[in-house]
Amino acid sequence: MQAANEQAVAQRQEELSPQDGYDRNKLRTQVDVASMLSDAHFTAEREKVFRRAWLPIGHTDDIPAPGSYFVQEVPTFNTSLLVVRGRDNQVRAFHNACRHRGNKLVREGEGRRNGFMCNFHGWVFSAEGQLDVVTDRRMFEGLDPNEYALIPVHCEVWENLIFVNFDRQPRETLEQWLGPQFFGQYQGYWDLHQKVASYSFEVNANWHLCVNAFTEGYHTLYLHKHTARDYQGGRINPQRHRPHMELMQRHHRYSAPGNPDHRILPVEAIAIKHGRKQLPAFDFDSSMLPPGVNPSRYEYWAFDVVELFPNFVAITGNHFRAELTFWPIDAGRTLITNKTYNYKTRNLGERISQGYFRSRGRDVVREDLSTLEAQQQMLAAGVLPHLVLSKQEIALQHHFAVTADMLEAA
Repeated sequence: MQAANEQAVAQRQEELSPQDGYDRNKLRTQVDVASMLSDAHFTAEREKVFRRAWLPIGHTDDIPAPGSYFVQEVPTFNTSLLVVRGRDNQVRAFHNACRHRGNKLVREGEGRRNGFMCNFHGWVFSAEGQLDVVTDRRMFEGLDPNEYALIPVHCEVWENLIFVNFDRQPRETLEQWLGPQFFGQYQGYWDLHQKVASYSFEVNANWHLCVNAFTEGYHTLYLHKHTARDYQGGRINPQRHRPHMELMQRHHRYSAPGNPDHRILPVEAIAIKHGRKQLPAFDFDSSMLPPGVNPSRYEYWAFDVVELFPNFVAITGNHFRAELTFWPIDAGRTLITNKTYNYKTRNLGERISQGYFRSRGRDVVREDLSTLEAQQQMLAAGVLPHLVLSKQEIALQHHFAVTADMLEAA
């Protein structure tokens, strides 16, 4: 048992070698997070981290047909986006503002329209963002509609994920931002599941703390001891060390170890009988998944945790996934959105089965959130000179190193 743990640690260290694209010398076991909680630091992060990053905001599934749209609020930049599939089938993102007086064209939600009419004065914009109708146009002197199209935001699609970039001119393409370890390794994965739940909440905590809560496995043995007591590790890996870890130029992913000795409770057995295994039991066969999911093909794999820096975390499993997005509002507040995706159901039994596992996952997420405001309060008090991070929290070390890299860039 101890030998297995040592082997897992050794494998992880080998995979963090510099030739894999990341310099381990940038990692720090002591991090002064308290200094990152100021308004000035947040302003710098907003401009040098978030404005320059490619940020996921949704899926092409959310806008399946020409004219389909959804509204995405982005509190980090105090703006609202209108994301639309045009009549030419291209996905575009615009600032959700009428070019006349700045009124929001669409207040919230999603749907399908032939055009977008402002309810203030009736101006109409096409799905491609062009100004089609100016009411009482003769009263506008020298108005050229071509100069008053909706203001675009740089938008690209990878697989079926939609990304935006708020920089005036992106410094990298989306492919360059994601890097080779991601870009070609998830073919078809994001199409395997359907969205079954989505909810958002605002917490009084810095965005770093929120992201960090979901990107290490050290806490699972303790924080989740009642809701998912034996879902990871087991006798072969009692401390739940990660069997696979990759640090990339900006992003990271690791595999969580499932427990082959997980004790299935009676109600869980009923859910499994009528559906498929999800948290806290797992289908260990990942042979049909693309290479980016369970990259090492670990025998007792539970799921992967993927951080697309800076603010997107995906839990990628065999028959399920979760996507969490963390939008900083200011230095001490974060808007978190959690979306749950499951395999596509064929009957009522599978839908009921998914409901059981979805409730278990919801309780685990609630526990992950439960420490955030307590951490924020004590770190803001300035009593801790730094946080000390273990090898189990090496993904956090990487997160803060990437943040420092981007803040130091010209």
